[in-house]
Amino acid sequence: MAAVATLSHRDARQPRVLPRPVRPSLICVLMATLLTAACVTAPQASLEDRTLRFGCNDIVVVGSLKNGAFEPVEIDQDLLGHGWVSATLNIRKLVRGTGVPRVLHVAYFAHTYMREGRDFMLVLARAGANEYRIKSGQLMSLRPLLASRCD
Repeated sequence: MAAVATLSHRDARQPRVLPRPVRPSLICVLMATLLTAACVTAPQASLEDRTLRFGCNDIVVVGSLKNGAFEPVEIDQDLLGHGWVSATLNIRKLVRGTGVPRVLHVAYFAHTYMREGRDFMLVLARAGANEYRIKSGQLMSLRPLLASRCD
């Protein structure tokens, strides 16, 4: 005859089987690997790409921009549409040059605005009294280098 087990009220409230210890499954390991790979930074720009050339009369600064007006320029067969952008440059560090105020009014030729609130190393040329043109530049996050001598 088979034995029939009966449970008291006290036994019914207790779990019958203990939970298994948690072990990472293959899926969890793969997900962690994929998420970690997505956080890896892009390869850095080459030394040549990071090097900023400058003229002997140019000014080199580190600072951030606040973009202003965009004045389009009509160029035949220009699909992107280029123009002059006016901006206010807040200089954080003067790398090369003298007598430059901490805030400058600058202009640059582009098809879109430069990033605001990010630090750039910029090469500037004087375009008149209190006017400057941005000749070239790089985001500081790319760790730009200044050429060893002027052109």
